[in-house]
Amino acid sequence: MAEILILAEHDGGAVKKVTTELLTVARELGEPSVVWAGPGGEEAAGRLGEFGAAKVYIADSPDFADYVVAPKAELLAALAREKAPGAVLVAASQEGREVAGRLAVKTGWGVLTDVTGLSADLIAEQPIFGGAITVSSRACSGVPIIAIRPNAIAAEP
Repeated sequence: MAEILILAEHDGGAVKKVTTELLTVARELGEPSVVWAGPGGEEAAGRLGEFGAAKVYIADSPDFADYVVAPKAELLAALAREKAPGAVLVAASQEGREVAGRLAVKTGWGVLTDVTGLSADLIAEQPIFGGAITVSSRACSGVPIIAIRPNAIAAEP
């Protein structure tokens, strides 16, 4: 079972809802591993475990407080080289999409954004034309980096 890296969205030690949604999706794909950048990871580990996190990688450094995305993209790239994940999941937030783009540049992997559904074989559903049409997509190069739209998937412990 492949490890699935998930970039946690949080406010200090408080896990944001979108992170629990990403964990719900990741459980269907492989072994969920949360990447926590910044303070509060130890306090959040129990909550992340409730939603299926098998591992929590915590990187607490002033860099994560001083800079928004560059250190997170570098952290994910380093973990991805070491762990060879089956996929990388991020929230389709402004920050998450920026991290995904930077990670794709560092790794050469494909990115799918604004995903509203994801099958076990990593085929993504994406609404286009203002939601009038839904398409199915797959990343064609390397490990897929998938930005899932908040509130698109119900979080289940």
